[in-house]
Amino acid sequence: MRDYYEILGVKRNATADEIKKAYRKLAVKCHPDKNPGDKVAEEKFKEASNAYSVLSDPEKRKVYDVRGHAGVQGMGFEGYTNVEDIFANFNDIFGRAAYGGFGDAFGDVFGTHRQTTRNYRGRDHRINLTIPFADAVLGTQKEINVQGKSITLKIPPGIKDGQSLRVRGQGESIGAGTAGDLLVKISVQLHPSISRDGLDLVTDVKVPMTTAALGGTARVQTLTGNVDLKIPSGAQPGQQLRIRGQGIVDPSGRNGDLRVRITVEIPKSLTRKQKDLLKQLAKTL
Repeated sequence: MRDYYEILGVKRNATADEIKKAYRKLAVKCHPDKNPGDKVAEEKFKEASNAYSVLSDPEKRKVYDVRGHAGVQGMGFEGYTNVEDIFANFNDIFGRAAYGGFGDAFGDVFGTHRQTTRNYRGRDHRINLTIPFADAVLGTQKEINVQGKSITLKIPPGIKDGQSLRVRGQGESIGAGTAGDLLVKISVQLHPSISRDGLDLVTDVKVPMTTAALGGTARVQTLTGNVDLKIPSGAQPGQQLRIRGQGIVDPSGRNGDLRVRITVEIPKSLTRKQKDLLKQLAKTL
């Protein structure tokens, strides 16, 4: 992928005005209306538009200068994939109040597209949202503010880290055209003691060696409260016990379990009496 500064033909310390002028020059030269059927010109037009979209935005430009293309992609910018998206978003790129302003800046070569903007679909708007582990497992609703609007986002139970949710019609819009969608990429925070394995949840429980040998109960933390787990006699370190139905419910209704790994606590110090008892026990084993 070519360097954005190289594409526009400007230096890395170019001013915002210099970047805008360079893009305008390329846009006029490579615009599809002036180069009908010329795929090379069309690709240059998209390439220049992608470069300008990043370098004209102070935040994106700052990230790009440090991390390059990977940095702005991490911000949700994936670039224009077709010319129609570019036409639909010239309003934002040039900060004009109307498409006529764009035509004034570039001449009548864009008149055809300017007259049909009402048919364009707005671009999708992408944001990132970090949620607690419990919310990802159990599902929840979040009030989020997007482009000055408050939107209720329904997060389904069992959503995975990195998964995206689509909210129809809440993206960018232009004129009377169809609005794009809102794409929310979910990041799930780690839980201090519970992890996920498919539909199962996994946690650890510490039990005294006497409980592991003789059996008993242990208190286990779940996402909805504490439960008492029966420990069978002769439980081994690393052995896993299941609490049925305490895992993740998928969209089809399947329910995972909570798997509890046993950790046996060994005393770091013993009294003389305790040592004598263990020695007597050892003789019988």
